[in-house]
Amino acid sequence: MPVPSPILYVHSSNELYGSDYVLLELVRRLDKDRFRPLVVTPTDIPYQGLLGQSLRDAGVFHQELDIPVLRRRYLSPWGLPSFVRRVQAAPALVQPMIAAEHVRLVHSNTSAVWGGALAARRAGLPHLWHIHEIVTRPHAIRRLIAWSVMRWSDHVVAISRAVADHLLADEPRLAAKLSIIHDGVDTDRFSPAVNGSAVRSAWQVGPDMVLVGVVGRISGWKGQDVFCQALAQALVLAPHLRDRMRGVVVGDVVPGEEQRRTELGDLTRSLGIADLVIWAGYRRDTPQVMAALDVLALPSVLPEPFGMVVLEAMASGRPVIATAQGGPLETVVEGETGLLVPAGDPASLARCLVELASDDVLRTRLGQQGRERACRQFGLDSHVRSFQTLYDSLLGL
Repeated sequence: MPVPSPILYVHSSNELYGSDYVLLELVRRLDKDRFRPLVVTPTDIPYQGLLGQSLRDAGVFHQELDIPVLRRRYLSPWGLPSFVRRVQAAPALVQPMIAAEHVRLVHSNTSAVWGGALAARRAGLPHLWHIHEIVTRPHAIRRLIAWSVMRWSDHVVAISRAVADHLLADEPRLAAKLSIIHDGVDTDRFSPAVNGSAVRSAWQVGPDMVLVGVVGRISGWKGQDVFCQALAQALVLAPHLRDRMRGVVVGDVVPGEEQRRTELGDLTRSLGIADLVIWAGYRRDTPQVMAALDVLALPSVLPEPFGMVVLEAMASGRPVIATAQGGPLETVVEGETGLLVPAGDPASLARCLVELASDDVLRTRLGQQGRERACRQFGLDSHVRSFQTLYDSLLGL
């Protein structure tokens, strides 16, 4: 029997948000008769270690190393030289594992993690760079990422056409070795059959209320502030909804950025809606959270590379309101599976909130059609098969 090919995955965090879940589902579902996954995550910020624990629970090898990750603190004239030195030192950290485990291919997961590319080159191994981000600024860093991905990869996977086009705008030569593999959603785990009533009850949201939520990392570009502004404006447009509509923010900040959470709380108080917004924090029971919602909002002010939560809501039979840029243009069909609004426009989002909160039939129709689209075009089986086929090609199998 052939020996499974060891693949080293070098990832940029040890949490369980979008790209973390994508990696977890991929390595869990690989054909273990053909591939043996090994995952490395960084130690540069105080993670809770949720991804690592999930990997170990799934029987997947995991190790934490002090690998370089392109964080905001390096984006300065004095920070970038420090990052470059860390990149140059990274192969010495990664190569012992490559040798000990007889790794045959390195898969760098996200453009922020740079420890795998140089190590693969020095070991003479094929390197795949899996890009999950759209980095718009600083411009020099954006161009550096595109150039580095071109120079240090045998193949590049973008999670959406939006991500691919963004890379190609800075590095057209990537077209020869670039493919698009959309993220996939587990349509059994996220399903209309999941019961979210316990979550609603814990949040004191009655069955006749309309619960609208934002799910994901709290950050400056994810638009939680736009959501709060829109919720306040929706209640001005439709005052009768004040007793019927609630908002929930699910997710938390990067460690060290707790001030963002405080500022959002201050914003809701200034808008007069502090009593209508639930702060749920980070949750691991995402299927139950999606089932608890009546509407998912994705109000990102910058282009969303893909928007995994959109697929999770669609698979759960929930309608989506998303900004009309980036990945949601590839997943949401306007008027069929959800609604699209301009980025940074709380007034447009408010009108959509009122429309969906006031029309049970419309919510049901959009949710059902979203579920059908998620199952038809964004299943996990196709996602995993695409990567396995790509691995076979890079390994010459």
